[in-house]
Order: sequence, then C-alpha cells, then structure tokens
Amino acid sequence: MKKSDKYKINSSIKKEVIFFNEEPFSMKIQTIKRYPIHWHQDVTEILIPIKGTINVATNYERILVKENDFVFINNKSFHFIESSEEAVVASIYINLNFFEKKYEDIKYMYFRSNMYSRKYKEIESDNYNLRKKSHKKMFRNKLIGVIVDAISNNESLAKISNFYIEQIVKSMVNDFNWLQFLKTRKIKKESLDRYHRIVKYIKDNVNKKITLDTIISMEYISKNYFSHFWKELCDFSFTERVYFEKVIASEFKLLTTNMNIVSIAEELNFSDPKYYYNHFKRWYGCTPLGHRKRCFSYMKLDMEHSQLTNDKAVEIIDDYISFHSMSSYEDLYSFAKNNYIIIERIFLLDDDFSLNGDMSIVLDLFKYARIENSITKMNWHIIFQIILISYVRNLDLTVKIDCTFSEKIDFLETLSNFFQFSFFHFDSTLINKWDYFIRYDESVTINYIKSIKSIVGSNVDKAVFKYYFEF
Repeated sequence: MKKSDKYKINSSIKKEVIFFNEEPFSMKIQTIKRYPIHWHQDVTEILIPIKGTINVATNYERILVKENDFVFINNKSFHFIESSEEAVVASIYINLNFFEKKYEDIKYMYFRSNMYSRKYKEIESDNYNLRKKSHKKMFRNKLIGVIVDAISNNESLAKISNFYIEQIVKSMVNDFNWLQFLKTRKIKKESLDRYHRIVKYIKDNVNKKITLDTIISMEYISKNYFSHFWKELCDFSFTERVYFEKVIASEFKLLTTNMNIVSIAEELNFSDPKYYYNHFKRWYGCTPLGHRKRCFSYMKLDMEHSQLTNDKAVEIIDDYISFHSMSSYEDLYSFAKNNYIIIERIFLLDDDFSLNGDMSIVLDLFKYARIENSITKMNWHIIFQIILISYVRNLDLTVKIDCTFSEKIDFLETLSNFFQFSFFHFDSTLINKWDYFIRYDESVTINYIKSIKSIVGSNVDKAVFKYYFEF
C-alpha cells in the first residue's frame, strides 16, 4: 500500500468527467468569470475564447489567451480559468481513448500552441515563433468548423464535425506536439516514437528510482547514442526531465490529499526533501506548501460560469466570425443547412479520389454578392466555409470570376477584398494552389481582364487562368 493511501482525500479539487458516448469529441460553450481548479482523465481540452480574453493556469504555467486564439490543456493537467469580464469560451474535449489505436502514445503527448517559460510567470498565447503562424491560423479554422457544425442542430453536419476532429488530432500530433512545435525542422517519426516511449516509462514509473541504464537497456542503445539522441530533441537533460515529471506528479498529491511534504518527497523517490523543494520551486515559483495554500485560497472564491443555450451560442459565434473577418449579409448556418446533402457527400468521398486531384470545388465568387443601398455586400460566411471544406478534404479549389457582374458591383474592389479575407483566414501555401476560371463575353474588355489578372497576380504566385464562354 502506498503512503498516499493512508491520507485523507481532499474533495474540493476534483476530476471533471467528460461524457463522450463513444464519440471522438465533446464540446460546450459557456460564459466564464472564474472556473474551479480541476483536471480531466484521458482528455485533451482545447480552449477558444470566443468573446473576451481569459487567464488560464495549467500546472506551473500562467497563460493569457486572447480572443481569436486557442490553448491546449493537456491530459491530467490541473487547470483553472479566469476572466476580468465574463468571457465566452468554447471548450473542445478530445477523447484520447478514441484515438489511441491510431496514435499509440497520444495520452503521453504534450501539446502546445505557444512557447514556454522555464520559470513561473505569465506568458501570452500568441508568443509563438512566426514560422508557426500558418499552422495556428489553419488549425483555428478547423476548430471553427467543428464549432459551427456541432451547434448547427443538424445531425448530418454534426457527423461531419467528426471528420474535422480527425484532422485536428492529426495536426496536433504532427504540428503541435511539444517537441515538433519548438523545432525548425521535421523530427523523424522513429525519434518521436522513441521519445514518447521514454516519457511513457518515466510517467508510469514516477514513484520509482529511474536511471539512464534502465532506459538504454529498454531501447537497446548505447549511452553515447542516447546522449546524442536526447540532446538533439530536448532542451532539458534526461535527469531534469525525470525530476520535472516527478514535480508534476506531486501536484496531484498536494491538491487531492493532505499528505505532508516529506511524505510526498519520499513517495516520489526524491533522495532528500530539499531536492523536491528545489525542483518544485524552479517550475512553480514557490514551495510545494505555498502552492497548496495558493490553490486552496483560489477555491474559496465564488465560482462564476454557466453554459450558454444553443441559440445564444449561435448568435455569439456568428458575431465572432464577422468581427474577425468581414461582415456578412446572411447568417453563418444558412449555407450548411441548405447544402448539407452535398457537403455530406463531399465528406464521404474516398480519400484516394480526392488525393489524386480528380475532384475540385468551384467557388462562384460573385454568386455570393449582392447590392444593398448601392453598396456591394459579400456573404463571407459561405466563402469561408467553401474554402475550409476544400482544405480539410484536400480538394482543389477553382475560383470562378464572372466578369458580367462588373456593371452592377464594385467588381475589382470586391476581388481585392476577397484576397484580403482569404489571407486573413488561410495560409498563402493553400491560396497559391487555387486556379481561376474567368467568364468572357463581348461586353468584357481586354483591359478589364488585365485588371483582374493584375489583382490576382499581385496576391498569388504563378496563378493559373482559364477562360470560359457561357451560352
């Protein structure tokens, strides 16, 4: 029997159970001013502030997460959420059990969307390297796709959101794995697999004495090979990583039991309590007892949070997308509701069919334009969703440009706005893959065609144009 079994359980800080009903994810949207300290088992949570800014405390980190950004809460990580004003927050919970067969070590992976601090201090969620900007932009769009479909009250679209989740988890593993996020080059799969096996062993044996000899024996490698392997991947020494995991594990005993500090140090196999104090203070910025008091003091405050009704969530999500892009003349959900049959067919396409470049989506740009009081308005909601679907399903996109609209609307300005909108939401590598289909008839001058090509060419490298007549 472990020593911790003899001590009382503190019931004020609890595990929050997420019910998935055999689905790959769950989601809720709520207002939060202060949310209690808790943790999740076999879950990675993604927090997206839809309105306002939130302060997230997760283990030793304090992160300011701004509106239009997101942050990961990793498996078994203690965390709480605060906002100076009532923020609206979408929480997407990834069911790690669902994805464990495909990604064997996913429960032991550590995901992050920003750089980290070696010391206890507040950092901002957008303090990432600019190289990662495109990853974050595209990832955020997938999150929006999940949110939109999940609250659409349409069963078919809700099923499609599962496909978005699969793409999200794939991106988490490939782009937001802690090691990969910090590196400029792609890490070999063999190296990542070995690293995850080692971390899994450390976490599973955190109460024991963990030696390098055990690891090299387990991996059938030499000490010299391990040294090069570890230095290439990690900023910390192997010993530092072992003590880091012991410190993180100690937080469970600090916050869920009344164990004294000496007993915690002994149970986690620190050779002396002073080493536990030193390693804990390095990460948390205070003593273990100080952290316990700080957390219990927080839990005595009034907790203020409530789940939004679906109608209110729809309204706020609509405002969120409009504010962070451009206003739209139609609600966010009309396109998905009116076209759910064809959308469902697209998501049911065989992957080989789409990957071979045999299928493309045509975006008839000015089909989504209309005039109100002599002002051109575009349905940016629909345009966003069409581009997002083409990206997630890896389909080509052809932008259809009907020049015969030119007398009715401010055509060239609207085309420029389309690129401004696209670059705000999507990465240039995606936009550079699109081709352009221009309608031509006797009313369209050559100079006008040149103006169109000039706008496209100023935004896109080596744009491909095709022309068509319509009878």
